[in-house]
Amino acid sequence: MNQQIYQWRGTNSLGLPQRGEIEAQSLEHAISILAARGIAGPILNEPTSRLPWLALPTSVPKLTAPELAYFSRQLAALLAADISVTDALATLGESDRTKIRMVMTALIQEINGGESLSQAMASQPQVFDTFYLTLIRAGEAAANLPVVLTRLAAEIERKTKLNRNVRQALLQPMLILLTAIIAVTFLLVFVMPQFGALYAQQGQAMPQITRWVLGASETLAQGGSHFALMAVFVIGLLAGSKYLGGQTRLSLHGLLLSLPLFGRWSRYTNTAALCHTLATTLTAGIPLTHAIPYAAQTCRNEVFRQATQQLTGQVESGDRLWAAMSEAACFPPAMVRLVRLGEETGRLEALLTQAGLQCEDGLAQLQSNLLPMIEPALMLLMGCVVGGIILAMYLPIFSMRDLFLP
Repeated sequence: MNQQIYQWRGTNSLGLPQRGEIEAQSLEHAISILAARGIAGPILNEPTSRLPWLALPTSVPKLTAPELAYFSRQLAALLAADISVTDALATLGESDRTKIRMVMTALIQEINGGESLSQAMASQPQVFDTFYLTLIRAGEAAANLPVVLTRLAAEIERKTKLNRNVRQALLQPMLILLTAIIAVTFLLVFVMPQFGALYAQQGQAMPQITRWVLGASETLAQGGSHFALMAVFVIGLLAGSKYLGGQTRLSLHGLLLSLPLFGRWSRYTNTAALCHTLATTLTAGIPLTHAIPYAAQTCRNEVFRQATQQLTGQVESGDRLWAAMSEAACFPPAMVRLVRLGEETGRLEALLTQAGLQCEDGLAQLQSNLLPMIEPALMLLMGCVVGGIILAMYLPIFSMRDLFLP
């Protein structure tokens, strides 16, 4: 059945005049929707038809993480002020952000058609993922949408900040390493062969370090394509590890956890994500056995992901969460102790949040201690390698007395 568009006027529960547009299948349907929204004495104009394929915008863009956090926090504030969902969305639809306006328009049209907020959001999977929708449904059922939306905004902002800090921490060392690789490759492939040909013409015996560098230069020149393919393979393996098979990815991530510094980095990152997600879902009223799978999805390390997924079966069989965690080697003992205290005192959500904050503090401390060591070490290594190559290039000149004589 084609949807009908009605222009309406009326008053809200405070007696203030309201007007707008509503989409319904009939006049009675439109009046019932307005009554459910608390609109008194509505006056509706003659309807206009809208074909189903024109009911929604053809393409609703995906919101970035900061935009989704902004939307969640603003909607929570409006709902906490006892503003209806439709009016709150309409207010957000007046934003100067084009993508948010488009999303609000799509949500309002769905809600005007009789859908709930979670159902309207479910029609936009490119904007709202399963985790977001689950918490919204729980908030609707418990009538605490403002609290849930505020917690969702905080969780999105926390993830965004953590990802940004990790990227910023790794950016400068990676740039230094990339510069060193380019400089060494240029010297070995293009410069050193010229000096090697010059020394070969003179028939001068070359120092051992020069012979080593010339050998490396010849190896790189002859097998350059193989080295390039190997480098591409390694980079692709690291960047696309999520597309690898289960066992291969598990082995690779297990090796990462065993590394001295990067293992601690990965442990802190995954534990913080796990704790904060569990705390958010439990605060929204989702049972623990349903919350654990969502927490597992936030773990990027496959070892953590599988260990977290196994917690569901153990908890369903009657084990305490802390006892199940203590059987897995990947969970830090400090986190397990806090979970145990939370279960014993009935403050699991608060102590999970505390555990997540402790992991974030540990990550920040590791970052502040690690970066001052990595950058000078890379610079020193780069200087030694480049300096060694330059020394190997010019050292034979010092023993060539007749090189520039007629």
